[in-house]
Amino acid sequence: MNISSLLKGVAVGMVMGAATYAVTNATRSQKKHFKSNTVKAIKSVSQMMDGLGSMFM
Repeated sequence: MNISSLLKGVAVGMVMGAATYAVTNATRSQKKHFKSNTVKAIKSVSQMMDGLGSMFM
């Protein structure tokens, strides 16, 4: 196993743990903001990937 893949796995685990902690301890209004921000982030990443794909074609 490579060190870089191990570090990536640890980083992903830490991010997921922090996100889970934030969501479970959030109030109802904070959860709505998390949801809307998550949707915005997913759309942004999707648009970025589409843009990168069109650059290489």
